[in-house]
Amino acid sequence: MEISHVIRGNDHITNTFKQVIIYNALGFDIPVFGHIPLILRPDKRKISKSLGDKDINEYSAEGIIPDALFNYLCTLGWSSKDDREIYTVEELVNIFTAKNFNSSNAIFDQEKMLAFNKEHIKMKSDHDLAAEVAPLLIEAGLTSKYWLETRWEYLRDVVGVLKDRVKRVSDFVEMSSYFFEFDYKYEEKAVKKNFQPEAADRLQELVERFESLSDFSHDNIESTLTNLSEEKDIKKAKYIHPTRLAVSGTAVGPGLYDLLVVLSKPVVIERMKKAIDYIKSISS
Repeated sequence: MEISHVIRGNDHITNTFKQVIIYNALGFDIPVFGHIPLILRPDKRKISKSLGDKDINEYSAEGIIPDALFNYLCTLGWSSKDDREIYTVEELVNIFTAKNFNSSNAIFDQEKMLAFNKEHIKMKSDHDLAAEVAPLLIEAGLTSKYWLETRWEYLRDVVGVLKDRVKRVSDFVEMSSYFFEFDYKYEEKAVKKNFQPEAADRLQELVERFESLSDFSHDNIESTLTNLSEEKDIKKAKYIHPTRLAVSGTAVGPGLYDLLVVLSKPVVIERMKKAIDYIKSISS
């Protein structure tokens, strides 16, 4: 078959001696044999579908980027001999050499793979990520193909403010839901902490300042909130946390000022006013 190189797991080393004898007996040229470390489960057993280990399609469905998985697999049983781990496919092709194989078997660590995936997501352009996220949002019923086609820049902006926080492409669906639909349900624990009676007055003060802004930009929003907090001698957090909860329903998320810019001034003001009404209703 004119096979020149045989590269396989190191559990086949013991087969090699018998195979060399057969090659010699048949008068064939002996190929170059290379044995590389195995990739094992955390329990030190070989990865196997029968043990519940996933295949490539399952990782893809879970939002693992192909380049990230490729990068991670290349570091199992091999290293570049420097402190760097994150590479593009092209970079790995250029630096990969058989001299850098490790002698010991490698452990497939799901959390470390997710860390690689997180870094590769951040490396992608907002446009390319948006193209991957769009079908997931449509499938989840958060939006429609037509809506996205007419608001592609908005989707890119949403992806842009979230991509530093996600570990999987599929995470965008859960984290971005309030950008597309909002049922004005707030996290119960966050309500108790951030929707105290006085929060209604603070949100109202901020709404009035926001309404007067002709340019609803990151810098203008930040300076408006900062100036208000200084005037009232109140910590900025007392304005930031209620505002975040008011516009997103959650206590965590991307930077508040970026979040508000993406949502837009009309949406932000509408949601803040509804939160004011909600706070007043639960306070009374």
